Amino acid sequence: MKKTAEEILVTLIDLFTYYLDEINDIKTSFVHGEKTAYVECLQIIQGWEFAERYGLIGEIEDKYKI
Repeated sequence: MKKTAEEILVTLIDLFTYYLDEINDIKTSFVHGEKTAYVECLQIIQGWEFAERYGLIGEIEDKYKI
């Protein structure tokens, strides 16, 4: 079954924030690259008109330090 764009974006928000929560305290160069990529993706999704409704409020980097 096909999903709507909103369903896809909500899935990505949930997935990226889950990954970031899991690796947030790990300090390696690989994990740093991963965190940077996930944060950048969330920052792009923040441009979506409904992003705040799904928890993308404020600076993502404030929560996930890179």
